[in-house]
Amino acid sequence: MNHGSHFMAAIAYVWNERKQVSYPVCVHVRTRVEEQLLLVELVRSVSAMRTETVMQTVKEVLKQPPAIAKEKKHLSLEVCMLQFFYAYVQRIPVSGLVDSWPSLLALLKDSVQLGLPAPGQFLILGVLNEFILKNPNLESKKDQRELQDVTHKVVEAIGTIAGSSLEQTTWLRRNLEVKASPQIVVDGTSLEQDVEDLMLTVMEASSFTPSVYSVHALTLLAEVLAHLLDMVFYSDEKERVIPLLVNIMHYVVPYLRNHSAHNAPSYRACIQLLSSLSGYQYTRRAWKKEAFDLFMDHTFFQMDSSCVSHWRAIIDHLMTHDKTTFRDLMTRVAVAQSSSLNLFSNRDAELEQRAMLLKRLAFTIYSSEVDQYQKYLPDIQDCMVGKLPLPMCIFNL
Repeated sequence: MNHGSHFMAAIAYVWNERKQVSYPVCVHVRTRVEEQLLLVELVRSVSAMRTETVMQTVKEVLKQPPAIAKEKKHLSLEVCMLQFFYAYVQRIPVSGLVDSWPSLLALLKDSVQLGLPAPGQFLILGVLNEFILKNPNLESKKDQRELQDVTHKVVEAIGTIAGSSLEQTTWLRRNLEVKASPQIVVDGTSLEQDVEDLMLTVMEASSFTPSVYSVHALTLLAEVLAHLLDMVFYSDEKERVIPLLVNIMHYVVPYLRNHSAHNAPSYRACIQLLSSLSGYQYTRRAWKKEAFDLFMDHTFFQMDSSCVSHWRAIIDHLMTHDKTTFRDLMTRVAVAQSSSLNLFSNRDAELEQRAMLLKRLAFTIYSSEVDQYQKYLPDIQDCMVGKLPLPMCIFNL
């Protein structure tokens, strides 16, 4: 098709224009979506624009956007193009998507290297996730390996955005902590709606620092990462996932250590992400130690009530999937109970430590199945008996 890139760029431009039309609030979203979807059907109806051709043309627009909207200072034509393409991929038959895999792979590879704005990278994750949902298994081992490689790169890019609200505490060590920067709250109900909400909220945010998007990146990872990796990497390839998850956890843990009100949106997104990952046994090596350390932290219970259900799932998976973690907790409780192993110079500090461990034992049992720890009942009773003489401070922690 002659001038295909200009045609698709015009589609992206009109896509953005249709989004900005002013309607009454009650019908805005529905009307806007319907008008935009007409563009998808228009492109699908053009015989010269086969699925493979559309993908190749979108790639050309992303690599070298035509200068058709210079007066729109903050317009990101690449992001608008990917918004259209995401809707397009959702509505084409599976067969057309599978047959066009080489073109889609080339588009994904190039997109990762182009340094797109954060919303564009979110949409790339959405396109990749949509493909995997429709066609989780590729016949060729070479194709599957290429899918795994591009998935790794896309997730790494989103992970970098997720960690953009962190900063190093010291110059020499790679310890990270949450920095004071805006955190935009995201609903987290669906990837498509989250990206759309993001674009409505900060459409003119091309000049914003990446940290503005960190909560959105964490939320999107929480929604798709665990299932995405499980589908892309076969059972005998799960070990390849661990280094990627270790890197993601390097960004997640600092948010979970910060219990301030300012960090609440990031904390909620991270705990949802950790909860989703903990449901897959093969991921355990990437988060077990960090999750246990967070559980034992004295600020553990300083959380929003919406996070409790996620922590229950995490602690259940943490204690259930091996035979040593719960024993380790019981050992800590028993040691703290023993007066002969008093490591505290301050009696009040010792009592607080023992009370803290008792609360964590109680939360572990609360997070478990009915009678799951019945065989440990004698040991638990011994711990309880040892705690009975404690003063009322145990109930005030």
